[in-house]
Amino acid sequence: MTAPVLVEREAAPPTGRPRSRTRPEIQALRALAVMLVVLYHLWPTRLTGGYVGVDVFFVISGFLITGHLLREATTSGRVHLAQFWARRARRLLPASLLVLGLTAVATLVWVPRALWHGFLVDTAAAATYVVNWALAAQSVDYLAADAAASPVQHYWSLSVEEQFYLVWPLLVGLAIWWSVRRPARRLVAVGAVLTLTTVASLVWSLHLTGASPSTAYFATTTRAWQFGAGGLLAVAELVLAGRATGRRVAPDARRDRLTAFACAGVLAVGVALIGWAALRFDGGTPFPGTAAIVPVVGAIAVIAAGAPSATRVGTGPLGLRPVQWLGDVSYSTYLWHWPPIILLPYALGRTLHTADKLVLLAVVLVLAGATKRWVEDPVRHASGPWRRPRVTFAWVVPAMAVVVAMSAWGVQQGDEAAHTAAQQVAAIEKAPPSCFGAASMDPALANCPDPALKDVIVPNPSTASGDFAGVSCWVRNDSAALESCSYPAKGATGRVPHVALVGDSHARAMLPALIVLANEGKLSLDTYLKGSCQWSTAVPAGDKATVDRCLEWRTKLHGRLTAHPGEYDAIVTAALSKEQFQVPAGQTREQYASRGLAAAWKPLAEAGVPIVYIRDNPIHTSDPNTCLQTKGKDAPQRCDITRKQAFATPDPQVAAAKLVGSDVSVIDLTSFYCTATTCPAVIGGVDVYRDPHHVTETYVRTLAPYLGKQLFADLARGRG
Repeated sequence: MTAPVLVEREAAPPTGRPRSRTRPEIQALRALAVMLVVLYHLWPTRLTGGYVGVDVFFVISGFLITGHLLREATTSGRVHLAQFWARRARRLLPASLLVLGLTAVATLVWVPRALWHGFLVDTAAAATYVVNWALAAQSVDYLAADAAASPVQHYWSLSVEEQFYLVWPLLVGLAIWWSVRRPARRLVAVGAVLTLTTVASLVWSLHLTGASPSTAYFATTTRAWQFGAGGLLAVAELVLAGRATGRRVAPDARRDRLTAFACAGVLAVGVALIGWAALRFDGGTPFPGTAAIVPVVGAIAVIAAGAPSATRVGTGPLGLRPVQWLGDVSYSTYLWHWPPIILLPYALGRTLHTADKLVLLAVVLVLAGATKRWVEDPVRHASGPWRRPRVTFAWVVPAMAVVVAMSAWGVQQGDEAAHTAAQQVAAIEKAPPSCFGAASMDPALANCPDPALKDVIVPNPSTASGDFAGVSCWVRNDSAALESCSYPAKGATGRVPHVALVGDSHARAMLPALIVLANEGKLSLDTYLKGSCQWSTAVPAGDKATVDRCLEWRTKLHGRLTAHPGEYDAIVTAALSKEQFQVPAGQTREQYASRGLAAAWKPLAEAGVPIVYIRDNPIHTSDPNTCLQTKGKDAPQRCDITRKQAFATPDPQVAAAKLVGSDVSVIDLTSFYCTATTCPAVIGGVDVYRDPHHVTETYVRTLAPYLGKQLFADLARGRG
């Protein structure tokens, strides 16, 4: 997950260079927040909650923008929307579009074509500031869960902020219009509107975080309350400042010392709350929800402690020049830090080491400083006609269009490459060469592997990520519907086995082989498949909404399978061996997982329905396709892994079968994935994996005769 950064200074006059109203505690708060985000992205297992920087920046944004709008309304009696939006465009878009454009070019140069579509669609969405909604839509689809992170994914937060800039002035303007006849009540009116908006957004955030946390994380509607909290603080400061105006208070050194001490305490509490959240929260924390209240309150405390209406706290470490400088360049730092984290592994052909990350951090800070000086400030401080809204929009729209057009071209090229690769696969499968795919591992076949396949890799590693069966009747993470697809035995003249395929994405990965058998008239097939949800009673790890949907789906599945136990001659299942669970105290993961599987299988096994599980395939720690593209097709063996690496996590289904007994049989295809010592990335000219742990459809189809042989032997033993 990523977090936003906004480096908006306080109000600027309509013309000329802005007056410096920089408050050291806000600059220090920006510096803290941006480093939390950057360090979290570089070392996510060390600073597991660094993403809370998003909340800090949203509060800062709401505070500064609301204060600016109210001061403008006090001066002119209205909010100048066109001027406001033009200022935001000049402030944010030059650096933003520069980084987006260069990231798009780097994607086209370094990234495999298979990823161009996803990466560049996100780039176009980022250029038009709607990428947060695109990511929200993708996040609930398990088939996208293992997709490579986009190099512009961090722009989701900027999209939220731009949408905030679009709507927030309208709300403030509405309140000002409503109070036009009573200027004295302007702040009351604005406060009332912002309070209603903030409360409504918070309530919705709490609801959606429980119902669909992935969507809630990216949605603007669930984040508005954080802007609102900062906005209400700005209203409160202005109210207090108004009451203090003209009030003469005799100097009192003791009172001032006590006030400074109290403010210092509030500031320390605020920093502590943010730090605690950054250290204690992690990917499993439901967010934003109630958890987001902690960093929001922390940010409010820090800003309130430095309120101009209070006796100011000595700046201390907050005022140190490096801290203030980092706060000043935090926007550019945020823009630059994420793309190289994603793109450099493709350029280097390996994951980033600690030394790489330290160098990357230093380079990012240099780029941020240069961008601030030579891109942000010149446009932001431009004078004359350049400050006119129509002139601003005249260059903003074409600049955005250039990035969108570049992205669209890349998407088209990537799609054409994928289409060509699909045609290549279809042509080879129509007339497969000798020893193609799994056949090359068949000890009964002579002259295998075929030397003619030495330089063949099908599908091409650049498009392998899309080589999987269609998603009909595939239940996504956000659904608990019990959907099923049926594949009749084509051309069968007599009775053939009726089989159900049940399980998660690793069960679904076996579907192409079973469809081949159905098309050959050897069996009929029904499917019951759901993402991130094994056929088990063990409670999976993950966010509450996804877990609840899984448990509900399992209940429906159990009712469906046990209602007519004689319907199926066998139930075939498979599961991800490294799946994580909410393991109770006193049990190991393997014990809990195997007992959960056995508990789900046993009622059907006791009813006389044979259970056939397919042992899980080898697991890689990184995507073999990235390796194949960077190491070169002449040496695919450099991307192979050892059997010990491939099966580092024990398959709990093995222990589950022993717990249930003889009614469970095993299909072990390991000999078609691995030799005695290694598990190749390419077998018989076929690219085996579409990601670190899912097998390509092309390879699974070549497994069909071997899977069928073991399945029918097990069924024959069961009937006997």
